[in-house]
Amino acid sequence: MAPFKQTTLPAHLAKPYGRSAYKDEYANQVVELMGQGLSLTAFAGAIGHGRETIYGWIRAVPAFSDAVSRARAARVLHLERKLLRARKGAESTAAIFALKNAAPDEWRDVKQTEHRHSLSIDQLTTEQLHAIAAGVAPADVGVIEGDYQVVDK
Repeated sequence: MAPFKQTTLPAHLAKPYGRSAYKDEYANQVVELMGQGLSLTAFAGAIGHGRETIYGWIRAVPAFSDAVSRARAARVLHLERKLLRARKGAESTAAIFALKNAAPDEWRDVKQTEHRHSLSIDQLTTEQLHAIAAGVAPADVGVIEGDYQVVDK
């Protein structure tokens, strides 16, 4: 006799998409709802499922994964059109905020700068280290040469 009664199905007998059954109609619904500007989480709420269930379907159902990809693009299209129609003020600010989150590769205003140098800290004099720490470069300390490159990612 086993010490514990089994209350769940073994993994190999469980439904392939978790507790919630996927329906083919969800592929069209996600494109439609996200095309209205809603998020993937809002889609999950609209159909009565959790976000993790949706991500499980994306991993497990290729047709749904493709639909979500198209839906994300449709959402950006909706938000950009909304921004173009917006007047100055809160509406345009909200649209820009949504676009920065929906399409961060295209709608970010942060630039990344990489600094590269060939000096080791062991090569710097005490005066140079103090100048760097103070944020100044007095004439008697000398100039530390280096290159910088602006990188868009």
